[in-house]
Amino acid sequence: MLPLSTLLKSGFTPTLKDFNNFLLFVSRTQRFRAVIHIFSQLCSNKIIPDAQTHTILAEALLKEHKYEEAADLLRTLVGKSMIFNKNRVFDSVVQGFCTFNQDPEMGLSLLKDFLNIHTFFPSSRTFSLLICCFSKMGKMDKVIDLLELMSDDKFKYPFDNYVCSSVISGFLRIGEPELAVGFYETTMKSGSFTPNTVTCTNLLTAYCKLRDINKVSHLVAWMENNELAFDVVFYSNWIYGCLSEGLIYEAFQKYRAMVDKKVGLDNISYTILIDGFSKNGYVEKGVGFLHKMRRDGVVPNLVTYTAIILGFCKKGKLDEAFAIFNMLNQLGIEADEFVYAILIHGVCRTGDFDLVFHLLDEMEKKGINPGVVTYNTVINGLCKAGRTSEADDFSKDIIGDVVTYSSLLQGYVQEQNNMGILETKRRLEAENIDMDVDMCNILIKALLMVGLFEDAFAIYKGLPQMNLSVNSVTYCTLIDGYCKAGRVYEALEIFDDFQRTSNPPAACYKHIISGLCEEGMEDMAIDVFIGCTRKELQLDRTVYLMLIEATFNNKGVEGVLKMMDRMEDRLLASQLVCNDAVSFLCKMGFPEASYRIFSAMRSKGLASASLGYYSILRALLFEGKRLLSQLILTSFIKTCGMSDLGVCKIVIYCLCLNNVKKALLFLSIMNEKRWSITLPFSIFKALIKDGRILDAYELIVGAENNLHYMNVIDYSIMIDALCKARHIDKALYLCNIAKKKEIALNIVTYNSVINGLCHQGCLVEAFRLFDSLERIDVLPTEITYGTLIDALVKEGLLQDARILFERMFLKDLRPSTHIYNSLINGYCKSSLLEEAIQLFQELEARCLKPDGFTVSALINGYCQKGDMEGALKLFFDFKRTGLLPDFLGFMFLLRGLCAKGRMEESRSILREMLQTQSVIDLLGRVDNEVESDSVENLLVFLCEQGRMHDVVALLDEVGLLLFSVKETSSHCTSDQHELEADNEVVPSINGGTVFHSLSSDVEKVEESLKISASEDGEVLQLKDFDSFYSLIHSLCLKGELTKANKLTRLVTKL
Repeated sequence: MLPLSTLLKSGFTPTLKDFNNFLLFVSRTQRFRAVIHIFSQLCSNKIIPDAQTHTILAEALLKEHKYEEAADLLRTLVGKSMIFNKNRVFDSVVQGFCTFNQDPEMGLSLLKDFLNIHTFFPSSRTFSLLICCFSKMGKMDKVIDLLELMSDDKFKYPFDNYVCSSVISGFLRIGEPELAVGFYETTMKSGSFTPNTVTCTNLLTAYCKLRDINKVSHLVAWMENNELAFDVVFYSNWIYGCLSEGLIYEAFQKYRAMVDKKVGLDNISYTILIDGFSKNGYVEKGVGFLHKMRRDGVVPNLVTYTAIILGFCKKGKLDEAFAIFNMLNQLGIEADEFVYAILIHGVCRTGDFDLVFHLLDEMEKKGINPGVVTYNTVINGLCKAGRTSEADDFSKDIIGDVVTYSSLLQGYVQEQNNMGILETKRRLEAENIDMDVDMCNILIKALLMVGLFEDAFAIYKGLPQMNLSVNSVTYCTLIDGYCKAGRVYEALEIFDDFQRTSNPPAACYKHIISGLCEEGMEDMAIDVFIGCTRKELQLDRTVYLMLIEATFNNKGVEGVLKMMDRMEDRLLASQLVCNDAVSFLCKMGFPEASYRIFSAMRSKGLASASLGYYSILRALLFEGKRLLSQLILTSFIKTCGMSDLGVCKIVIYCLCLNNVKKALLFLSIMNEKRWSITLPFSIFKALIKDGRILDAYELIVGAENNLHYMNVIDYSIMIDALCKARHIDKALYLCNIAKKKEIALNIVTYNSVINGLCHQGCLVEAFRLFDSLERIDVLPTEITYGTLIDALVKEGLLQDARILFERMFLKDLRPSTHIYNSLINGYCKSSLLEEAIQLFQELEARCLKPDGFTVSALINGYCQKGDMEGALKLFFDFKRTGLLPDFLGFMFLLRGLCAKGRMEESRSILREMLQTQSVIDLLGRVDNEVESDSVENLLVFLCEQGRMHDVVALLDEVGLLLFSVKETSSHCTSDQHELEADNEVVPSINGGTVFHSLSSDVEKVEESLKISASEDGEVLQLKDFDSFYSLIHSLCLKGELTKANKLTRLVTKL
């Protein structure tokens, strides 16, 4: 055969058939580019090709993967010459776009064009390939269109396993396992579909994501019945699904099943196990799988080791993570950016940013370019560590994304850095970054913080223009920000917008209720709360308490009662808020009101009877309202019966507060029934408050095994009360009980015991205990020394007191004014005025402030010496500094001045005394205790009459009433002096001036005689003030206060 060029030169003129034969020959020799070139020459020589020519060209284009040119060729043949095997050619073009060009969009477009233009009948493989490609891309809307087209009456292609598994995988890829299961179930209803292992594997993953264990079991059982093989891929997906949902035990069971069935694990299977266990906090188990993997001859890769490193970093075990990281170099595995990003994130959590920047430098040296993800990890770590400014500076050297600016804004919001927020906002706008809804929410929160409410609202309104949907976080952020700023009405408008478009979550209701309560709009807050309960949304308990407290603060108890009346029946939230209202009112001291609420609740079937009764009765009992508590207790017992543990507890509490012996007997009966009843310490506090310390002691000893846990504070309270009541032996017994229970008593407890011993006059024992404190590692305090010093002073052991006082300085303790006062008072009483003045000067030198007691003690010292000039000078010196003596200080001055006959000066001091607030308060106490006319008025009357001796006598009686010997001796150091009559200073009250005629009124004289009649019928002669005073005094001592009061009123009228 001659070459074509020779034939042409010899004058041979080939026909189209000759060209077709030649093209066919060239095509069969696999020279497809030559075919395409010859065809172009034919066209340039105006030779019109036929169907065979086009067919040969189309096949050449497909072989050369020139699918665009093939598609253009097919489009040019519309209405012209056709080609052979057109369906096969068209299928090949569409499939070529899917597989080789990775452009299923173009393939789908061609498919639709061919279906509209030609009588094209695509194969099922074309549909399947398009569905698979779109499923991998997550474009399930296109998949659904293809499924509808595939099942159209024109084609009626059945869904095979390739299609079904692709669709299920696609729905799982977009996070819609429900749709995946729904598609599978719909396909199964056709009756012509039988799933294979691949389809079952994908379906299994969907069931695992739905946590539907029952369907997983049914699927496995179906596969076993149909003898489908459980291969390594199936088990791997099963394990992956379990681990993704945190089902660790189930995943381990599947691994054991693989081992039992001798299904060999590959690299992917082991990596899934290691990754899943590491992410769920069991990285040590992951390391075990790693060792097993290597023993089985399966080589771990970088992904496997990365999972281990991630697990250690999540648990904060950075040493182990870096050990695995260093192992990579030894194994010759190059770490990538993701490994470094994980390590950097773990180090950021520890705050070691020097190491973070060292890792970044190491990445650059190894030629690994950190991406924005790595940089964002560093920025986020700095922001969370409170170093947002450094993160901001760091971010200026990189091209940030939405995550970068979100982290910066969150950091500045947490630090409340307004300038940082505004600068980040400016940078964000300059970079023109496309924001997502999360970024918008953070920006809205930041703008609200800096007060840019209009800008925040503009972003909220502009979300639709950015193709973003407003979510619940957006609404909650706006509502919370407006409420915190006091702009409640604007918050309500946004809340109404939310209600119109969706159902607000409980968090939104919480914010709006909180804002309304802050603004005093409780009624509207209650309306919002009721609306929330109707939707059966669960608010946390803080909302209920906030609503109740706000209503109580603004509207009192009645407001809370009205609020409870509005609660609707049979709603769980209504029951919870009513129970909280009962408890709240009980705590606030309104148990009667809480009982009203409780009764109304019971009628609606809202309350827990036992809980409500329990709270109310406890409040009534510990407030001392015994009668009402007994009435309610009767109802409690009738309602719940004695089989209710709450009833028995309240009965015990009632008995404890009324009759301790009966309480102990009842408690023993409960113990025999093995009922666990413990006595709260509040019972003992109530008994102590009532002055029944011995009952409290008997109860604590008799019910030792039924006591709620008592700490050192509880024991200290009991021991202190016993010591003050002079039951030191019982206090010491309690100390022993506490020690047996291994409760370490503190210095507060020991101070109480030392104080009690001092009151009992047991100074030797008190000092023995004091000396033992340092041996048991308990350091004495200023109060300890003050107690002992005061006791020594009262015993007249001033030298020992001074030694102990000096010892305080060696122990680095600084005496207070109280301790100085004890020593000064002791020196003054012992006529050692110079030492007292020296101590006073030392007090001032140590920058301590004297008080009224100090002034009174020094005045007493001057009066003891008869130096009234010195006493007056001291009085006026302190008066100029704004410091006046206390009641007894004035008494010392008045006694001394009266003894010296300096009546005018004493009257002046008395007037000053009656203008001193502390004295006025004390005299007011006397007026409250004794039903008589004002003592102050009586003193003023006597002062105006010049009867200063009578004033002194009256004040002595007032002093005895206020500061009895028993009272003053029961305190470690009294704030007032002990009343002592000094014969050299205090005159006899019988030596007063003559009380002239009481009255010329005969009726008053007769009344006075009637009152003063003695028991044997004799009438006392009331000639002067002293005789009246003596009679009043005697009547008071006899307890005949009514007669004393009448006589006192008569004296003041006369």
